[in-house]
Amino acid sequence: MRKIFSRTGMVLPLSLFAIIAVLGLVTTMTGLNQGVRTQVYRTNNQQLSFLIAYSAFSRVCAKIHTFSWASRPFLKEPYIENKVALQDGFYDLFAENTAGKDFQADIYVRTTLAGITRMFFWRIRVNEDLLDISNNIITEMYATADPEDFPVFSGPRPIAGKVNDLLAKRAANQKKSDHTASELVKMADPESILRKIGARVPGDFEQNWPVSAREESMNNKRPVVPVSMAPQPAVEKPGSPGPGQSSSSGTTPSSSNSGLSGTTAAADSMSGFNVDGLAQQILSSSESLLTNTTAAWDEVSAAGNLSNAANAQDYFEQASISQTETYDALDKLVSGVKDGIDDAPSPEVREALETKVAQTVAAAMKSLASALALGTDHLVTAHAGFLRSLTTVEQAEEAVTGWSAALETHKTNLGRLSSMRSSVSGYSMPSEIRQTMDDALAGFEDTIVSYTTAVAAAEARVAELKALEAQANAELSSAEQDPPIDNQGY
Repeated sequence: MRKIFSRTGMVLPLSLFAIIAVLGLVTTMTGLNQGVRTQVYRTNNQQLSFLIAYSAFSRVCAKIHTFSWASRPFLKEPYIENKVALQDGFYDLFAENTAGKDFQADIYVRTTLAGITRMFFWRIRVNEDLLDISNNIITEMYATADPEDFPVFSGPRPIAGKVNDLLAKRAANQKKSDHTASELVKMADPESILRKIGARVPGDFEQNWPVSAREESMNNKRPVVPVSMAPQPAVEKPGSPGPGQSSSSGTTPSSSNSGLSGTTAAADSMSGFNVDGLAQQILSSSESLLTNTTAAWDEVSAAGNLSNAANAQDYFEQASISQTETYDALDKLVSGVKDGIDDAPSPEVREALETKVAQTVAAAMKSLASALALGTDHLVTAHAGFLRSLTTVEQAEEAVTGWSAALETHKTNLGRLSSMRSSVSGYSMPSEIRQTMDDALAGFEDTIVSYTTAVAAAEARVAELKALEAQANAELSSAEQDPPIDNQGY
């Protein structure tokens, strides 16, 4: 009986030991698994942040390469982009000329992805030469830095100073290296060359050293057959949408919708359509509107009046097409991006998307108002003289009809822009963007006042010409009723 109880008493300690061992194993594996996940997450975040920064850096280099160093966007002052949404994150860009260096620029990119902020720095040198059409851009230095050191417009540049010190040290080392290389070229003895560069002089390899059993067994092993590798997935090839994009959700807009001829832009992962492509289309069409309007009124000014400006009509027609495209694209952007903003994965992404839409709307409104102001200035300056040159009621009535139609069109456009302004009024945006929108709307209101004045003046001219015609008709009727004078008695 005592033997049975002695055996039974071992069950409890063994059970406790097994439970402790299992708990320890689970705890250890959980910690290891969590560590692996954390490392994968940080590595993925680091790589995606670099891709976002490199995309911003490539855009700056593309602008320099497409045009010229003399037409770079940071020619007179730093080029700044704030909170530009890209690949489920956003970036801030700051590009400026390198202080004291010709044909060099410093490019700072600060990225924010999944709540983690990083900063990347590039110093580039442009090899611009009339005999070299490649317009080559060379990276002098690449580095990562503390995001707190991201420069402001008039603040210090600690990173630039550190880079200058590193480049100066590299140049000094290069001189020493070149001097050493010039001496090595003159040497023919390998042993002297090794001693010159401070390397270890090897012993005599001709001796028959004994081969270890381990090395001999390795030499007798059969060669390993290479493992067959699967082909690279399509999503990892160059030209694929990349991380954060989805080719199955939504519909990829065509090249005509994205504003890029010959290419198809990837659909935005949040709003379901290509926000960047649509914004680029709006900016392109609004700039085309302003350019063609300016060219048209320049032709009118050179010819003296509209009837003598043969090429002005073509510019006006192209400007009208660009204006229609701008308004249509603005309506599509403002109405279509709402779902993407509501479904934004984080407040930072939502803020970046709102700012981008507001920037696009403000830039388009500014171009529309500027183009309209050109015609308004011409109307204010020339409408009085134009009305005095009209000699018939029909001509004056045509002026009333044309200006009245233009007035109604401007009122309609003002209503559309006011509605867009109200739709984005709650978005996150700097005060300068709000002021740009308000100034554009004020410009439209001034135009409406000018056209209202011109229509009233044209109607007064119609009444004046009708009175003159009535007076002329009365005089003619009176002359017909007077008897002719008989001269036979004289």
